[in-house]
Amino acid sequence: MKLRALTLENVRKFGGKLVAIDSIGDGITMICEANEFGKSTFFDAIYAVVFEKHTATGKSIQSLRPRAGGGVRIGLEVEIDGARYAIEKRFLAQKGASVTDTSRGTVIARDGEAEDWIARHIGASDGGPTGLLWVRQGVLGLEPANAKPAEKDRLAEARRDLLSSVAGEIEQVTGGRTMDRILKRCQEDLDALATGSRLSPRGAWKDAVDAAKALEAELEVLERQCAELSDALNERRATEAELRRLDEPEAKALRETDLAEAREVARAAESHAQKIASAQGELDLALMQHSEAERARDAFIEAVSEAQTASSALEDADRLNSERLRSLKQARDAESALKCALEEAEKATRALREEQRRAERAERIRRAREEVNRIGDLLRQAREHAATASECRARMAANPVTEQALADLEDAEKETARLRSRVAASSVRMHVDYVGDTRLCLAGAQIAGGDAIALKDGAEVEVPGIATLRFELPDATEDHDIETLLAEALAAQAELLARCEVGTLAEVRERARQRQADENAAKLAEQMLRSLAPSGVEALDQALADARETIKDVSDTPVRPAEQVASDLEAAETRDAELRGRLRAAAEAVADAREKAATSDAALAAARDRRKRAEAHAGAADAREARRSALSDAAQVAAAEAEGKARALALLKADAPDAATAAANLKRAEAAFENARKRREHLAERRADLSARIDTRAQEGVEERRDEVAERMRSLAARAERYAAEVAALVRLRDALEMARDGAREAYFEPVQEELRPLLRILHDDAGIDWETDSITPGALRRGGETEAFETLSGGTQEQIAILTRLAFARLFARRGQHLPIILDDALVYSDDDRIVKMFTALNRVALDQQIIVFSCRQLAFAGLGGDRPNIRMEDVA
Repeated sequence: MKLRALTLENVRKFGGKLVAIDSIGDGITMICEANEFGKSTFFDAIYAVVFEKHTATGKSIQSLRPRAGGGVRIGLEVEIDGARYAIEKRFLAQKGASVTDTSRGTVIARDGEAEDWIARHIGASDGGPTGLLWVRQGVLGLEPANAKPAEKDRLAEARRDLLSSVAGEIEQVTGGRTMDRILKRCQEDLDALATGSRLSPRGAWKDAVDAAKALEAELEVLERQCAELSDALNERRATEAELRRLDEPEAKALRETDLAEAREVARAAESHAQKIASAQGELDLALMQHSEAERARDAFIEAVSEAQTASSALEDADRLNSERLRSLKQARDAESALKCALEEAEKATRALREEQRRAERAERIRRAREEVNRIGDLLRQAREHAATASECRARMAANPVTEQALADLEDAEKETARLRSRVAASSVRMHVDYVGDTRLCLAGAQIAGGDAIALKDGAEVEVPGIATLRFELPDATEDHDIETLLAEALAAQAELLARCEVGTLAEVRERARQRQADENAAKLAEQMLRSLAPSGVEALDQALADARETIKDVSDTPVRPAEQVASDLEAAETRDAELRGRLRAAAEAVADAREKAATSDAALAAARDRRKRAEAHAGAADAREARRSALSDAAQVAAAEAEGKARALALLKADAPDAATAAANLKRAEAAFENARKRREHLAERRADLSARIDTRAQEGVEERRDEVAERMRSLAARAERYAAEVAALVRLRDALEMARDGAREAYFEPVQEELRPLLRILHDDAGIDWETDSITPGALRRGGETEAFETLSGGTQEQIAILTRLAFARLFARRGQHLPIILDDALVYSDDDRIVKMFTALNRVALDQQIIVFSCRQLAFAGLGGDRPNIRMEDVA
């Protein structure tokens, strides 16, 4: 199935309007508009047509109704197996559903049958793509954020059925419970040295790693400062070289000479141009005189002809004026009749408008009651989260084990262990096994056979009849200091345990973990509280009180349905508009008749004046021939004078210099001179700024500090590597066990892994996904030799993996013969510039044989996605 067109009528912000998206193509279709344009409305409209019954009246359908009310109509054109069908649903008013075969123009299903046809052909009947392929705004995982357990189970079953249908009947893989217990024991041993699923360092290892990272960040800053110093020195040298070139005497003299010469040429061209202008004025005067002489001659000839025709024109104007006065009277009578009819119609329309206001007020009261319920629900949730945060903070206050206390105890444990080893190293133990009757003595006491005797420095063992053995141990002079230090360390450790109100280090660690869990829970509850009540619980209380005040003492006076009143009002307004149109036409007819009557009256007066003027201009009939001859002679004299002036002007123009070239050259010379001056000022300011920056960096000694930090960082990095080697064996054991367990799971998840693998490689060369067997969702991301739980990933990475997984499942649907579009509503909102380009590549790769529709408000960020961008047509509903 592929979407080809979408039509919305009277939906949300498009109340009273028809909006259509036509010609949706096969690959990527991009709907990229600013915020509040209505992109999510398009997404919700598609969802409503495919997954909501036309009889539904739930919250999601009610949200489609515009503020002005009325019914909602949504049309969707789809292509299935090469054939096109138009699906239309009407919600809330005049409810109905229909499916039309567009090739034949016939309706093939209505209402309930249409709903069955949609479920059968688009896939809603067996789980459908909602939440699996269609991504609503703000969703990061494969399931809607507010999905109930039953909905999550249904979506997981749909994914499981899809995998089974593609991979064959394979039993659900558990990985082996015995293997899980072994892995758990291995993980517990590993946690003693590292923490978390990422095997983050702990204790001294963590200290070394953190210190190395801090130094690395400091080194990066110093390296950048050194680079800035080098760049500033190079730029200052280039600036000074350019200043020297601008200040060379030869260059300055050349610019000044060029400007002076250009000004002189421009002045000469301007002087000659003034002479030409004077000659042109004389020629224009002569031509004007010639033209006036010819005009006078022609006017006299025309006046004689005009006098002959003016009399007949006067008779025609008088007859036309009488006819138009009769037409004006008829038009005024028709206008008066229409005014009376319009007054009656407007009176009825005003009554319907008053009834509509009462109906709209009833609708506002209904919405206010819904707002009371919504705010009350928000207030309950906000108070629950506030109580949770308070309880967690109280437990934290009662728990004395902080991160610092835990670190102090772990240091004390290491110190006592070190001192015990020193005490053991400062003494030696002797075992005696007798074979005869002779017995050894120590300090006058006989040593019993088989006992382990601790010998201190200077101890003497008597061998009767043979010798006395004296024992001298290395560093023996410090024995008393070590024992004292050990006693002090044990006392300090006991004091720290007492402060923490526990008896063992393991208990301290457990209470520290509890404190961290309480802190995380408190932060989460406080964050949820801020989300539910950004202005505080008191603001919600006030909003609830305001909403209740709105509906207080409201009577439930019955009114006609708003739709019925609107229909009657629409008919009345149509009648009003029709009468106004007819009245305007009648008024225009009156005005037209009045104008024509005035025109004919003016024409009559003009005809009288015309005859009078024509006779005055023509003069007496017996003198007209002599006057014609005199005017012809005057025109010939003026023509000869104009010809002489034209020849003089032509001679001046032949010797004229090119004024436009001279002006352009002057403009060029002035701009070059001014640009050189401004450039020198800019370079001087830049040199001063660079010198100040160079002096500052030189005084800070950034290069010496960089070398010192680099050496310290190398030392700490080496120490961190030694600590890392201590956990390598446990990591290798754990990885080997997980590899064995993962081998059993690969057969079941291989179909989706096969589709997902090339898409993941676009983002991470060595990445892989570990799947949750029960929910059939990504459980962890493997990359760079580490495994990270899905919920611990950044929001951007979670979003990217979720979208790539949807692309893979879309490919699996296609394998099964279900070609379903992927629809993304403001997705990739958490992706940085580099990752979003790679995601665009992944979308285009899948779009080669998969329809993808993307809604987004990020016009600049999504400019690189490509794809088709259809026109959105909007018009008022007739």
